Amino acid sequence: MRAGKSEVVCLASFLLILFLVSQSVIKHHNWKSILFLLFSAVGFLAAGNSLEKNTADTFLLGMTEGTGVIREEGLTSSGNQKLTVHCDLEDESGETLQDQKLYVIWSGEEPFEVGEIVSFIGDLRPFYEASVPGGYDEDLYLRTREFDGKMYPEEMTKLGEDGSVVSSLARARANVQKTLDDILPVNESGIMKAMLTGDKDDIPEESYEMYARVGVVHVLCISGLHMSILALYVSFFTEKILKRSRRFSAVVTMAAALCFLAFIGFTPSAVRAVTMICVVMTARVLFRSHERLNEIAIAALLILFVEPLYLFHIGFQLSFITVLGLCLAAEHLHLNRKKDRTWKEWLKDSLCFSLYASLFSFPMVAYYFYTVSLVGILANLVIIPLSGILLGFGILSALLGMLWMPLGVFAAGSVYGILQVFEGICTALLKLPFACILVGSPSEMVILLGYSLLFFWMYFAGKKGSWKGAALLCAVLFCAVFENQLFRKEITVTFLDVGQGDAAVIHTWDKKTYLVDGGGAYGKAFGENVGKTVLLPYLEYLGVSEVDTAFLSHPDSDHMTGLLEILEDIPVKALYLGNYPYTVTKEMEFLKESVEKYPTTLYTVDNREHSLDGAWTCLAPVPGILYPDGDDNCGSVVLKYRVGETEILFTGDMTAENERLLLESDADVSADILKVSHHGSKYSSTQNFLAEVAAKAAVISCGENNIYGHPHEKTMERMENAGAKIYRTDVCGSVQVKMKRDGTFTIETMTERKPLYENIKKRVEKW
Repeated sequence: MRAGKSEVVCLASFLLILFLVSQSVIKHHNWKSILFLLFSAVGFLAAGNSLEKNTADTFLLGMTEGTGVIREEGLTSSGNQKLTVHCDLEDESGETLQDQKLYVIWSGEEPFEVGEIVSFIGDLRPFYEASVPGGYDEDLYLRTREFDGKMYPEEMTKLGEDGSVVSSLARARANVQKTLDDILPVNESGIMKAMLTGDKDDIPEESYEMYARVGVVHVLCISGLHMSILALYVSFFTEKILKRSRRFSAVVTMAAALCFLAFIGFTPSAVRAVTMICVVMTARVLFRSHERLNEIAIAALLILFVEPLYLFHIGFQLSFITVLGLCLAAEHLHLNRKKDRTWKEWLKDSLCFSLYASLFSFPMVAYYFYTVSLVGILANLVIIPLSGILLGFGILSALLGMLWMPLGVFAAGSVYGILQVFEGICTALLKLPFACILVGSPSEMVILLGYSLLFFWMYFAGKKGSWKGAALLCAVLFCAVFENQLFRKEITVTFLDVGQGDAAVIHTWDKKTYLVDGGGAYGKAFGENVGKTVLLPYLEYLGVSEVDTAFLSHPDSDHMTGLLEILEDIPVKALYLGNYPYTVTKEMEFLKESVEKYPTTLYTVDNREHSLDGAWTCLAPVPGILYPDGDDNCGSVVLKYRVGETEILFTGDMTAENERLLLESDADVSADILKVSHHGSKYSSTQNFLAEVAAKAAVISCGENNIYGHPHEKTMERMENAGAKIYRTDVCGSVQVKMKRDGTFTIETMTERKPLYENIKKRVEKW
């Protein structure tokens, strides 16, 4: 999740809900629905207040001892054990905190299990906020899950077993997961564990991506669909099999739903579904009617009362906005509710529901995941009905497997068969043209206009003169979507926080994309490095499906690895490398193999190239000049990017000797913004060079607490003397430069971005 992004969506959703429900209140005189508005407003304000608290102030920092119980267990992508521990803490000074929830990463040899009482000692660490636009925001994600801190323990010891109800439920969940592992293949087991226990850690990445691209990823997450199916099974069993009354059936259904909720954990979408089920069942017991909007309001109130930060949870937002859309669709389309519907009527109603669920979820799905699926409407027609059968066979297989394994394996055959049907449907639909479209993250204004147009269509379509309003909204929406291309014509240059490495992305108003290096973290495997975890998500955030030109300053792994990973996922039209005799290494050989493997043209470049794609000038390397120490840094490609009157100088890892030769060659190195060479090494950025560049701003790309001591204090002193304002990615996160047509530019860092509620608060205070 991105810093500040979910807060914006919360406000946008709140305004949309305010408008929709107020219209319903006025039109239908349904004054009870005002409760919905009240609960939403209280939740929004409470969540904003919770976010203002600094995580570091809520728990102890530094070396801390603790004793607690393991509630959840899983594995990280690197193979370490991740644990959720409810514990009491004490630091070296004797200060204590009770009932804390810690996110623990354990890299020791001895694994731990759910329900064990453990003691541990280690450093408590604050959560990381998003340092890249479109990147993962650990701070907001873990805080919405009610974590108080994070620890990498130095020591951890088992003290005993916890016999509480919570631990017993956790152990039962672990037993179900183990049974599914025993009766199903690995891929299918991971999917069923997600559907039956809520644990999504073992879903294969390929399967999750496939379901997401088709638009049916909701079947993998316990939500209203699963809870409704469970309630339907329980109600059918008690009424039809046991021949009990509807009131008795309602009570049993509520009890079953609440027990299942306690078993899987209290996720926002599951709590919302169970709350709505309980309201409906309570109305049945009391022989009263129920109001859908009030059901949603009560569910929202309960969730936000327990944890206001759930308002910023993606699952909360998507679940409520989709259900709201379905309720409004049923109200305004007057869908057929007859029990004796023909198959044509059933198909029509199903298509309408699927269409409206997709339309209401599209803006937020695009906002968070950057893609929309156009085949999800069709996929849901088959997959949702089959999900009911799948869930039933899944529960049956798990129960039988715990009683007698061969019987569980036999029953699991049906589960395997249905999942194969799901996979076949998804695979076939993805082969259709435009099945899944990469759209990038839309602006908040586009989202609001999109929902406004949807509302207008629902309430005013067919009325006299309505086409004028629809045309106006469409025109405004079109201008909002393409406002940069039509009006601002702004270019964004982002120096990404890739740790101890270099990577910059230039995205122009006419949709051209350039890369200057790709970063690379030492010790991380290829395929799990910054190209996959940082660079690719940012490109998807921009809606980039093809890179026009990539420049590799020199073939060091901290500049090249991420770029090579990008070649696997996104077409790169041209790749430029310096015209210099670099050392032949495994990395260089791999680079050549990658270029031959993928549709990319490799070019060499030197200071004779004065106009690359109209905006780029190459200043180095100089052909014919070799450096005696064989340092590939000396062959760094030095580039100047010019837009209007604004110039940016990219220097790779060039050395002081390179700088001297550039100055002696009378090359024009002046620039408004300098990407500081070699991460701020003391062997670069000489005083003479900095004076000649005369940059207003200098960007240093380096890793936090890196072993090289970058940037060096002497380099920092020289840059301060040169008068440049310094931006460091290890301190500021990613640094974003916005270049305007009039030659001006602005610089913004990720740490400077404030959540929307803080900006609103400041404006209110000014008023």
